[in-house]
Amino acid sequence: MNLPEILGFVGTGLVAVAYIPQIRHLIKEHCSAGISVKAYVLWFMASVFFFIHAAMIIDAVFIGVQLVNLAATCIIVIYARRYEKQICQTHLAMVVEEQLNKG
Repeated sequence: MNLPEILGFVGTGLVAVAYIPQIRHLIKEHCSAGISVKAYVLWFMASVFFFIHAAMIIDAVFIGVQLVNLAATCIIVIYARRYEKQICQTHLAMVVEEQLNKG
């Protein structure tokens, strides 16, 4: 493996780690506040096309990162729909604080 591939796989690992807080919050708190399911569906669709492109050019790093994106966005959409319109105490407090500051 060469340096560009190593850097690419490190970047892929960072992408995977970046999704963890969002997924963890969704599953643990049953809170979908601030999540746009439409945006994540579009992101999923974009990842499908990028994955196909990566597979066609046989780019292991790009294939890997798109597999991570596909899995993570799929999980987020499933749980965001499952917990639609549910809000945790933390986000509820933020909404209440915003309303108090406006009035």
